[in-house]
Amino acid sequence: MNGIVSTLLTLSLALVSNVEASPRSPSMSHEISEFQSYLREIRVQNKIPSLSVAVVKDGEIIMLETIGFQDHDAEEATTEDTSYLAASITKTFTAVTLLAMEADGHIDLDADFTTLSDWDGRCQWIATSGFIFGGGELENGDQIPPINCGQPISLRHVLQHQVNGEPGTSFFYNPIVFGRLSNWVEENTDHSWRYWMKKYVLDAAELRNIAAGWRDPDGGSVLTHFAPPFRHAPEEGDGLANSILPNTELNASSGIIASAKAIAQYSVALDEGRILSAELLERMWTPAMDSDGQPMPYAYGWFVQNWQGHRLVWHSGWWPDAYAGMLVKAPDDNLTLVALGNTDGLRYDINTLTEAKVHENPIVLKFLELFLEE
Repeated sequence: MNGIVSTLLTLSLALVSNVEASPRSPSMSHEISEFQSYLREIRVQNKIPSLSVAVVKDGEIIMLETIGFQDHDAEEATTEDTSYLAASITKTFTAVTLLAMEADGHIDLDADFTTLSDWDGRCQWIATSGFIFGGGELENGDQIPPINCGQPISLRHVLQHQVNGEPGTSFFYNPIVFGRLSNWVEENTDHSWRYWMKKYVLDAAELRNIAAGWRDPDGGSVLTHFAPPFRHAPEEGDGLANSILPNTELNASSGIIASAKAIAQYSVALDEGRILSAELLERMWTPAMDSDGQPMPYAYGWFVQNWQGHRLVWHSGWWPDAYAGMLVKAPDDNLTLVALGNTDGLRYDINTLTEAKVHENPIVLKFLELFLEE
């Protein structure tokens, strides 16, 4: 990058902010202003060219901060329509879809997932690949039991990440197995995974600004506003370099493409009962118990935890060297945070493989301290 372009991008990282909020909450104006200032700082520190953050309170978007540029030449400003690969935030859409499908009698979550046509070979590959998802030891010394390819595993076990070791006894985040839920659905119903997700999520709530994968024929402007990914590159003058576009096909684990505003609208639709009934919503956010009788840190497609007396349900999204994001809800407080960016600068090590500690993410912690603490 030449010196002029590098200077332009450096200035954009520090200065550019496009704010949309409807309506702005007078009672939280101080908190909103402080959070906006913090986001501008963290964006520069973490080198995120395009950053979009929404805060929802009582069903209204009270802050929509869109900062920066989508491109390396600082010509395409980030707007409220700028979209990103939401990565594993897609798992929350999967949970909604499968719970709704079961409620309507299309599937049984206790059905045997291992009837998937390619499961035997795929499971053997996972078990012998050396990846931690097949079992092994984490850096902190935790032992992850191996997958037993010869035993039944239910859809429910996969949806709740309870497939390692004896299914249903412990939690270990296993996105590789989770992603095959969509394949099982397609083999056992007469429709595509995209059809079911549209039927029970996007169409049910009239969410027209979310693309179910880059091949979504209804993606329209969502795909034309797609922010390209960047990776952190210390060897470059501005610390950024173009990144290869990751896999944007839709499956159970990933593929949703949307703006922060659109994900916030999805969150509101959940709260208003336009997607799931109150009973199903509560079931989705209620974790099972492990073999010691303790609640697991994951329910159906959502992490669950308590922070200073407040219930949090959430999911992160991360594609290395490309995208990262957060969807964090405090449902009992009618509060939601959505954050999306086009590097992985929003990601922090928050122990998502065995625990739920979203408050260790500095942006999330700042949000909680500003909007939840009394």
